[in-house]
Amino acid sequence: MGAALIIILVGLGSLAAGVLIGRYYVPDDRQLRRTARHSRAYMRALSHLIARDHDTVVSELRTVVEENVDDVEPYFALGAMFRSRGEHERAIRVHQALAVRERDRRKLRQRAMYELGLDFRAAGMPRRATKAMEEVLLEEPGHEGALRALAALYEEQARFNEAAGLWQRLGKRRNEDTSLREHHLLVAAAQAALARDDLDSAKQLLKAAQRHQESGHFYAAAAELAAARGNHKGAIERLKQALIAEPALAPHLLPGLIAAEQGVTAESGASGKADDLDDADDAPGDAPQLPASTETALVTVPAPEGGAVSLVPATKPAASVSDRVLAALAEVETQTGPRLEIALIRAQLAPPSDSQSELAKDLSARFPDALAARVATARLARAGGETDAVKHALEVLVAEKGALSWALKGRWQCQHCGHRPGPFSWRCGQCRRWNTLRMETGVEPPPIAPRERRAAPRTARPEGLLGAAPDESLPAATLDPGLSEDELAAAGTRRSVLGRVGGWFSGVWRRDRAPRS
Repeated sequence: MGAALIIILVGLGSLAAGVLIGRYYVPDDRQLRRTARHSRAYMRALSHLIARDHDTVVSELRTVVEENVDDVEPYFALGAMFRSRGEHERAIRVHQALAVRERDRRKLRQRAMYELGLDFRAAGMPRRATKAMEEVLLEEPGHEGALRALAALYEEQARFNEAAGLWQRLGKRRNEDTSLREHHLLVAAAQAALARDDLDSAKQLLKAAQRHQESGHFYAAAAELAAARGNHKGAIERLKQALIAEPALAPHLLPGLIAAEQGVTAESGASGKADDLDDADDAPGDAPQLPASTETALVTVPAPEGGAVSLVPATKPAASVSDRVLAALAEVETQTGPRLEIALIRAQLAPPSDSQSELAKDLSARFPDALAARVATARLARAGGETDAVKHALEVLVAEKGALSWALKGRWQCQHCGHRPGPFSWRCGQCRRWNTLRMETGVEPPPIAPRERRAAPRTARPEGLLGAAPDESLPAATLDPGLSEDELAAAGTRRSVLGRVGGWFSGVWRRDRAPRS
């Protein structure tokens, strides 16, 4: 009986002890507290990032890194922040360290190499960036970010054929149509091969580009190929096709057309050049092109300072060449319809003759609203020397409803903010300043300057970099960082005396079991 009573008492005591331990035992919450601190640091970093206070963001992320070196996310965030601020060397060091440390974890190493490639590209080191992106694609061929970045790097390095291959892979992966971009890249690769005098490669690349489509770019490159082979007639045909496809490119293609006609004149006795294209009808991509002189005219016509480009070369061709060029342009215009660019070229290339009055009438009739056409009409009338024609051309330009009549009119504009009101008023309706309206006459008013309301103006964003420069004038972060350490420790219900005693014993027990350093 006594033994049974003892067993019952021991069982009841064990049950009570289990209930008390389960109710008041305090587990090890150091990991929980660390996670809470990291969350608060991330929130503060996000708040300061929104406010563009990048120095504080870096400080908060460093706090997380110093406390937990095993977590890689803060390192990636720090690297991206350094890159966005233009501190490329620091970003490169961070991502290189991650790539070395995580060599056994494939996903993390690929991510570090991708970020490293972005660092190299932003730092102006395209070769290293290319190598890093190629390594990423070697391990993961379907990495879309690496595919796009590497395709852009190949384009920057004039490796157009390889860039076309990457865009093809990207289009298949995303189920998108990238044929237009591939077409232009392949044509550009053919032009690069022509620059190296590799005509066979240029021919094959043009055939590959033709499988996608035929464009003005394609026909112009085919004309360059024909020019490189001395096939002047084929070059002329290709240039006509280019003009029909893209009539607006007439000023760019005109020097090549003139050079091709000059080549035909110089070799008027030669008639077998069409065979150089190896059945041009079967391989239009390799078809006619201009002579070497034509190719130079097509590709390397320098643009004068200021961006203004003449429609006609400064040195005009001989009369016979001009006649054939004008005939070719007329043939193109029969298929494209009236084009202002071609009409202006015809007006400037036409030799002085009795037909200039007809050209002037044609210009003014077909393009009455184009100022360039009216200027060309006035020049033709002046060259013809007919008094009535000169008077009419002058009236078209400077009459009350002429093309230049706006020069004698004006508009009110605020000198402070650039606002252009209708009627005059002593106070600007936009910036509310008094006596700032002035009349602008004879010239187009200047562009409206942006208004800056901040005490300190924003710094200009550097070209080619990611992100924006730090802006000290913006307000500080306002997000609630969360509970403090003391508030977190005191959070929850108040524990009883037995619970506090049990917590003290458990803390002593954990400290005794903690490894000695």
